[in-house]
Amino acid sequence: MMNGTGIASGIVCGVCAGALGAMGAEIVSDWSEAGGVWCTQSYWRDENILQRYTFTSNREDKTTGESSVQVHMQVAEERPRDGIELRLTLPEPLDLSRAEAVELQLKVVAGTGLKARNAYFCSPDFKKLAIADWLEDVDVSGPGAWQRVVIDLTNVRVLDKAAPNQAGVYDRHDVTTICLNFVLPAGAVDITLRIDGMRTTTLPPLPARLRVAALKQDRGFWRWRSRYPARDLSPRPDDGRNLALSIRKLSRGLAPERPFLIWGIGPSYLNFLGDGTVLACYLRRRFPNAPPIVYKKQVGSSVPWRYVLGWARQVVVPEQPDLVLLYGIGLESDLEKIFRTLRRHTTADIIVASVHWKSDDVRYWGKDEDATDFADIPEMRRICRAYGVEFVENRKEWAQYLRDHDMKVEVDPEHGLLMDGVHQSKYGALVINENIVRHFAVRDAYAYDPDSRERRLPVTRREVSGDKESATAVGSSWTVGEGVATSGVAGSRIRVRFTGNRIDLIGVRSPDGGTARVLLDGVPADKAPAFFAGPIVRGPDNARPAQGSTADIGPHGITLGRNPVPQVWTIRMTDDAGGYEFFGNVTGADGTGHVLKPFTSDSGQVRVPPELWRHGPGCVPFLHPWNGKILNRKGDTYTFRVTRACTPLVEFRGKTGEFRVNLFQQLPNRVHVLEVVAVGDGKVHVERFDVFEPPLR
Repeated sequence: MMNGTGIASGIVCGVCAGALGAMGAEIVSDWSEAGGVWCTQSYWRDENILQRYTFTSNREDKTTGESSVQVHMQVAEERPRDGIELRLTLPEPLDLSRAEAVELQLKVVAGTGLKARNAYFCSPDFKKLAIADWLEDVDVSGPGAWQRVVIDLTNVRVLDKAAPNQAGVYDRHDVTTICLNFVLPAGAVDITLRIDGMRTTTLPPLPARLRVAALKQDRGFWRWRSRYPARDLSPRPDDGRNLALSIRKLSRGLAPERPFLIWGIGPSYLNFLGDGTVLACYLRRRFPNAPPIVYKKQVGSSVPWRYVLGWARQVVVPEQPDLVLLYGIGLESDLEKIFRTLRRHTTADIIVASVHWKSDDVRYWGKDEDATDFADIPEMRRICRAYGVEFVENRKEWAQYLRDHDMKVEVDPEHGLLMDGVHQSKYGALVINENIVRHFAVRDAYAYDPDSRERRLPVTRREVSGDKESATAVGSSWTVGEGVATSGVAGSRIRVRFTGNRIDLIGVRSPDGGTARVLLDGVPADKAPAFFAGPIVRGPDNARPAQGSTADIGPHGITLGRNPVPQVWTIRMTDDAGGYEFFGNVTGADGTGHVLKPFTSDSGQVRVPPELWRHGPGCVPFLHPWNGKILNRKGDTYTFRVTRACTPLVEFRGKTGEFRVNLFQQLPNRVHVLEVVAVGDGKVHVERFDVFEPPLR
């Protein structure tokens, strides 16, 4: 059967539906033949154009049941669209909130040219869609054998039709429809596809998945890169001097293996640099032993450094990245505040690139390559030197690229470096990314000693005198051998003296493992002064402005005050003139404020600075005065969570293998004494501790 699209016929296939249990147990039923209804959606209808999708039950069964579902696709050569959804409407909603992935079997019986796109997991009435990608390449280009394919549910994008321009939230607890999306080949279509064995599954470990994704990413990128002129990206004498930790991690890898995390924050300029593919592909080529590379970004429309500061505090710092990339606009005094924030709370290396040439900068061509109304580039250089930030002379190198290739500062989305008057094209983004990646170079000497910021403390029996850092197994109950300290006796402790604001434990889990309590400076971990505030989330029903989106309005950052209590805080607008109430789900009502005035909650736990409250995409204070118009409306809400940055109890029981756990972050950056105390319910195996000491205090 078919959903409102041309000519159709089909049948209902069924056995019995499976579902996730209360604890998210794996489903072993085959949903493809479980009493659901198969149909299609192509988003066009023309009675004069052939479009027929016939669903039948086929006796060839790959897994678990008695049959597979076969769809015969017949579509005319001339048609308005090539996309097609094969929709399975389930007899009962599925709870996939705890599922890692969904697997199914596909087999092309006849026809060629079909391409797999992605999959949707839809709530009732299609109000919310979780958009998921295939874990690996799916080959449905021609007839062949059955192939097992996997849909990754751990990294989905959510479309909430109530707020289509915002990042939605959907936990997949009530999936009623699953859509398998394909792209039809050019020309007349006559393809037969079989589907079987649709059910939940588990994923390989994250590093293995990232390696598979990297191979796929590399193949696609280098094919695309070959369209453009080759460049000499060999390092220059000063490249990479401020990237000591990044180069060490990329050169040697990380143990236990974890991704090398890059966070990008900035305006649309940073957004148009892409999804990190260029950086990752080049870094993997330069550093064959590099760990998996993960790139994340937080961007907004014309967001200057003033508001990016809030993202640095509440989005980037809690994730403790290895590298932060800044590419944007604004006052250098605000950029300096971002540097201080990152240097006080993380050990991440920082890269800043000067802005590219936009179309109205042509008036400076041949006169002053530093001149632009979006930045004071000489001042940017100065503060980068002052804070040990790797500065990329992107503006000069962009200009040189234009001269070398006989190009102009002009808009040419297809063949030039500008997509429009201000944004770089994909070609322009490639040039910028390559200017950045050139700085990742192994050096004989760096601007800082990487051990001054991140270092390892192996567990030993020997107490170290004085103020030196050490990790000591205290007492006779510990055995220390082959780099591991082991004890199962209650009260056995490891004492660690360290200087910094963060410490991780590296240990070994085992089936007979136990647990250990964590203390810091003589008190239980959950009493230590270690907190962070997470990202500020705007309410789904916030009033939409005439221009831009709700993401351009509201507080971009807060500051924690005295004696914070872990909880969810809410700012709710009480009128259209900027007034709001502030309350927490633990503390309760905690004061009222105004968007234009400094606010400190009655309890003193939170401060809301008015300079970090943005009033729409046109609010770019360093370029022009704000027009004074408050865009928030009564009922708008903003929420954020304050969390303890600690692990009070470490679990050593599990599948045998090395693991890492962050014990604390966001501590006062000074000397601390940590104790890990065995509970006595199994063996505790500790290898070492990683200490993180940011360069500013």
